[in-house]
Amino acid sequence: MASVSYQIANLLEKMTSSDKDFRFMATNDLMTELQKDSIKLDDDSERKVVKMLLRLLEDKNGEVQNLAVKCLGPLVNKVKEYQVETIVDALCSNMVSEKEQLRDISSIGLKTVISELPMASSALAANVCKRITGRLSSAIEKLEALDILADLLSRFGGLLICFHTTILAALLPQLSSPRQAVRKRTIVALSHLVMSCNHPLYAKLIDFLLDGLSRNTSTSTTRTYIQCIAAICRQAGHRFGEHIERVMPLIVQYSREEDDELREYCLQAFEAFVHRCPKEITPHISTVSLHSK
Repeated sequence: MASVSYQIANLLEKMTSSDKDFRFMATNDLMTELQKDSIKLDDDSERKVVKMLLRLLEDKNGEVQNLAVKCLGPLVNKVKEYQVETIVDALCSNMVSEKEQLRDISSIGLKTVISELPMASSALAANVCKRITGRLSSAIEKLEALDILADLLSRFGGLLICFHTTILAALLPQLSSPRQAVRKRTIVALSHLVMSCNHPLYAKLIDFLLDGLSRNTSTSTTRTYIQCIAAICRQAGHRFGEHIERVMPLIVQYSREEDDELREYCLQAFEAFVHRCPKEITPHISTVSLHSK
């Protein structure tokens, strides 16, 4: 243990060097050490490593930044829960920074942490997920926050049940965002949400989309809602079947529009219905065939 602590302390000292090459090499060596199954950090080393890596996320050198963020993956499985919470809290704070580069690197950091959270430790995963969700719901219009939320819902959606209502409320307005990239990422997040949300919340989402399609307030929003319905059907599968009778007339209506992009999205929705809800779509196959030509 003593030799490990000394070695880590030596690397940490080099990470404070004014020479970017020294910082890079030391961070690279730390990465190698953290990837070893045998390495065990004492409390003091844990604290110092976490503090240093979070500091290096703001390094002037991009290569050092990138290495520091990569170190967070193996580190998550080497440190105690409260240190993981320290990392997550710092990254979440950076996510609302005015500095775009810091937001970007912290976004990668959060994704790295989420991907490395041990599935076996549901208590740690649940705690971390709740911290991230609680902090990022207010920054939901940022692309990075939407990406991270989608990752969380994809991997740990079932642990976030108490946040599902809040998440849905935060996501729905983003479907009419003027930014196409925001709308696309919102669709991805919603399609992951339906994998674990309860029936009333699922029905609320479908009602929102169908109501929006009925009102047809703007072409871009209509296209987005149809894309979202197709994405939800692909993820929810048979669960979507009970809504086919309500959805089909609206999709058929829009498939007749003189708008090639809109018609393409309608065809993609038809395809999703056929693949995922074959029983419920059977009475409508002739209609689908007619509008697919």
